[in-house]
Amino acid sequence: MKLRSTPIAVLAAVPFALAGCAGGPAAPAPPPEPSAQAVNWTGKVCGLVSGFSESQQHMPGLDRTNTTSVKKSVIARIDAAEKSADDTVRGLTDLGAPPVKGAEQIGTGFQEGFSEVRDVLRGARGKAEQIDTGDKQRFEQGMADLQKELDKGSHLDLKQKLVQLEQNAELNAAAHRAPECQPFFTKPKDQQPPR
Repeated sequence: MKLRSTPIAVLAAVPFALAGCAGGPAAPAPPPEPSAQAVNWTGKVCGLVSGFSESQQHMPGLDRTNTTSVKKSVIARIDAAEKSADDTVRGLTDLGAPPVKGAEQIGTGFQEGFSEVRDVLRGARGKAEQIDTGDKQRFEQGMADLQKELDKGSHLDLKQKLVQLEQNAELNAAAHRAPECQPFFTKPKDQQPPR
């Protein structure tokens, strides 16, 4: 059985989908001056999303020495990703609603999206715990079951949350002013999602 170098590839691709969102056609001209509160809130949202993205780039390594070490390292990777998703959810919850009228669903949408990511990872951890390392066939079946669990994350569409942010004129202008959001407006060079 060929193991993927990252068992959470589908979820690790989330940041790349988010970064690619800003690469479309130019949005209408933003309002001349967003409020300082909108810039601050939007910057914090971008910082939390970027923090999750960066954490996925620095996952613990996969130890392929034997089936037991593979299982332990897969669990460590899932735990790290789940902690990062949970930290993102808590940060978004603590941030509260955006200070822009009519934009409440945007903050809630990000919270719900990262909660779903966290929940998929929790389910995957449960599957990983059940993997039998004592028998090659059961180990391979356990890894396949784990991958199926992780594949549940393929339905997540966090990109739509950024589209909503971009469609709100004041938050879009705030995002263009917030330093933490700048990575979303420049496409990464030679960067592709993990396989």
